[in-house]
Amino acid sequence: MKFYYIYKYCLIIFLLSCSQLQNQPISNPKSSHIYSIGFGSCLTQEKSMPIFNSIKSENYNLFLMLGDNVYGDTDSNDLLELKEAYALQKENFDRLNLNFPFEAIWDDHDYGKNDGGKEYIYKDESKELFLDFWNIAQDDIRRTRPGLYFELTQNIDDTLVQMIFLDTRTFRDALLPTDERGAPGKERYIPHTDTSLTMLGKDQWIWLQEQLQKEVDHKVIVTSIQFLAMGHGWEAWKTLPHERQRLINLIDQSSLDKVLFISGDRHRGGLYQFSTQSGKVISEMTSSSLNLAFANDEEEGPLRLGPTFVQENYGEILLDKLTNKLTVNLKDNQGKIIQSLSL
Repeated sequence: MKFYYIYKYCLIIFLLSCSQLQNQPISNPKSSHIYSIGFGSCLTQEKSMPIFNSIKSENYNLFLMLGDNVYGDTDSNDLLELKEAYALQKENFDRLNLNFPFEAIWDDHDYGKNDGGKEYIYKDESKELFLDFWNIAQDDIRRTRPGLYFELTQNIDDTLVQMIFLDTRTFRDALLPTDERGAPGKERYIPHTDTSLTMLGKDQWIWLQEQLQKEVDHKVIVTSIQFLAMGHGWEAWKTLPHERQRLINLIDQSSLDKVLFISGDRHRGGLYQFSTQSGKVISEMTSSSLNLAFANDEEEGPLRLGPTFVQENYGEILLDKLTNKLTVNLKDNQGKIIQSLSL
């Protein structure tokens, strides 16, 4: 009889322990050994943003906005349209409780002029609106240096990840209009043959060369417009082919075997890859748009890996701290992986 009661008591303790174990929260593997960076572009303040329900659930360490973060094109000297766009976007962010860390670069619609370059006369004023909206510190170099380019290097458990944010608006020369508007591959612009024209400007090129020479484990280049894509006639680095080749040459001369570009602008997502003459691998993931999808066709592209994705989407970069490997994913608005590439 005594043995029976001892057995019954032990059984009760065992069952209670199992119940308590079942109620313990299960740790998210991503949070323990994965450092995660989300990214996206093309976020109009005029539409709802259900995609952020999925983005918030990812618990990213950082989220990168790749441009067209508001739509406020304006030719008025008071920049009223742009100011109102930022005011409404702030209300949206507050309502959605988007309080995770952001880093951002601009594209044409938060720059203030559709397809705008250095000719935009209100670029200095629009820059101040951008810096204030994103709460950039008063002593940040972007407050005093022309343009918005900058770099961010993060030490993640002794793995150095460098993010280089390019400004493809402030210094860019005018593009060459197409001779066959709307034709596939020549929709709005064609490649320029004038090699004196610039995408980044002299000072940003000097700075970029210095950044590419830094010794890090992973290098991510953030460009608002696409770098590798060759199959369309909209804004892209291909419109100034000598500038595109100049950057390829700099990458070729760097110590890294591979470089990742991320881009936006195109209202479609896609994955691209190119090998340089020396065998360096350049990969690019385009993520666009967060809430303004309207593309309904495919585009040509010799460097594209698989089809493009024309619905709302966002991207992510995952660093596995155990293996030091990067994975880049394109996801739909429900968080489902559409395309993936391990680097």
